[in-house]
Formats: sequence, structure tokens, C-alpha cells
Amino acid sequence: MCDFSYRLLNRPGIANGRINGHENFVDNDGVKIHYRSYGSGPLLILQHGFPDRETTWNTFQIQEFAKKYAVRCPTKKEYYAADAYVSDMLAVIKATGKASAVIVGHDVGGVVVQKFASAHTDMLKALVMVNSPIIPVFLPLIEFDSYQQQLSEYTIPYYAYQLGQPKNISTINTCKKSPLYGMLDFYNENFPAPPYGQDLSTEGLAERVPSSIIWGELDPYFSPAMLNSLEARFEYGIRLVTVPGAGHWSFRDKPARFNAELKSFLDFLEY
Repeated sequence: MCDFSYRLLNRPGIANGRINGHENFVDNDGVKIHYRSYGSGPLLILQHGFPDRETTWNTFQIQEFAKKYAVRCPTKKEYYAADAYVSDMLAVIKATGKASAVIVGHDVGGVVVQKFASAHTDMLKALVMVNSPIIPVFLPLIEFDSYQQQLSEYTIPYYAYQLGQPKNISTINTCKKSPLYGMLDFYNENFPAPPYGQDLSTEGLAERVPSSIIWGELDPYFSPAMLNSLEARFEYGIRLVTVPGAGHWSFRDKPARFNAELKSFLDFLEY
């Protein structure tokens, strides 16, 4: 998650220099959580996915949204059990002193923000999901859709990986600086694995805050069927934007389009 401010870019040297933000730590039940903070203003949180880290937003988003918003980016927690990641995000928001936030989540970070939105609706102004599993659609899709099961085969080695084993999985091998084991714990705890065909309940899985989806059309990990039958899952409606020519990392593949669509949604919220 990241915190960006209107005033950040007015400081000399910011526009052309490397933006690292301010490192912050907050304790949540004995676990130290690290996040980066950029300025002050309305709170915008950017939650990365797997195998990214918080700096995935630095190249294209930080400078753009620091013109108007205060942004914070959480980076590391030791464990990602189902009962922990929502409280981690809550601890970071409380540490900012803000009463509410707009939260953007990419990939499995989008799962985190959906869970948070369900648990703490009163603390959210809005929710944005970026090429992320839409939980009430994804659960039946991966259980019963052979195409989504095929697309998700890459996740299967994650479940068997143990601490200390060789990093012989291509995605894992690239994780030089990412919080690898916490992310793998997240998969083990939360991502559906074979045997498929289970009738997982989606009852009550509806978001009660203004919501948007920004979706790279060439995503190799999620079926286009993820975008079907969304209306019933979002009580305030859903703003869906598809980005042609962009893949799973739509915010990096087509940054100008992504930034424009996110800004448009944020402007609409203020209006």
C-alpha cells in the first residue's frame, strides 16, 4: 500500500529522482509490517500482488497520483493466514490517522482488498480491483471451468513448496527481494487447489462500496469469464474498464490508459 500527496511533486528534484518514499513500520499483534508513505492528503492505498513488491507502482503511478492523493504501500508480513491479512491492512490504515481510504488491489492483492472491504465497509470510500480474482465469480469458475483450471496450473507447485527447497519454479526463482514465503503462505491458505469440483459457497459475497475493475484484456492467468455476471455482486454497481493490448500487469503495460481510468474513477467519487 502507498500513501501519495498533492504536495510531493512540488518538492525540488522529486519528478526526476528515484521515489522511495518514507519507510514506516507498524506493529500488528507482534508482527512488524513495513510500508512506504508518500506525503499527505486523501488516502489512496496501492496493494501489490504476487510476486511483486510495493515498488511495482513506482515507475508509472507514484508520480501521477502524488499530485493529488496521499498514498501508502504495505510491503511485508511474515504470515498471510486468512485471519491475518485483513487486520494487517487495518493496522496500516489506522497508523495513517485517516478515517477512510480508496484501496486499489492487483492480482492476489485484489483478493486482500475485497476481503477487507467486506469486513470494514465503513473505512472504505471505494474499491478498485486490477486483474484480480473477483471472489464470488472466481470460486465457481475455478472449481468447474476447465479453461480456468488450465490457466491456474501454474499455481499448483506453490502448494508443495517448502522452506529451504531449491527455487526451481520459474516464478519463485525471480523473487529475489519479494516477501516470498508470506506470499506462498497466502496461496496455501486462500487459493483454491485441486481436487476441483467442490461447491464452494458464495452466499453473502457482495461488496457494499463504490467499486471499479480495470482489466488488461490479454491476461494469461484469468479467463475472460471472470467479468461475467458482476452486477449482482456489487450493491453500488460496478465500473468495468477493459484495456486492450494490456496483460496481467495492466498498470505497467498501458500506464497512461490505466492512470487515466483510475483518475476518472477517483474524480467521480469526489464529484
